[in-house]
Amino acid sequence: MKKIVVIFLLFFYVGYLTLQAQFSESKERRKMWRKSGRKHKAREAYNPYLDKKKKDKPSSKIAKEEKSGSRKMKREYKRQNKRNMKKLGIKPVKVKRAK
Repeated sequence: MKKIVVIFLLFFYVGYLTLQAQFSESKERRKMWRKSGRKHKAREAYNPYLDKKKKDKPSSKIAKEEKSGSRKMKREYKRQNKRNMKKLGIKPVKVKRAK
């Protein structure tokens, strides 16, 4: 009888531990939910693309920065090219754009 009770308690304890492990959360997850819970509904993960205008989305901000960077590089290249041509004594040729 004692063996049956010990085995029953052992199974109950193991079952309790597995249930506790399933429903307990790590400290990092709790911190994440606490941070996201301030701005959103309870238990909703933070999504930067949710309810945002196109100009405010992270990808559009990155694209805008990239575009301005490429413009600066292009301008700098043109300036450098003009300086080099001036040093060589070549006049820069102006090309009219077609409308």
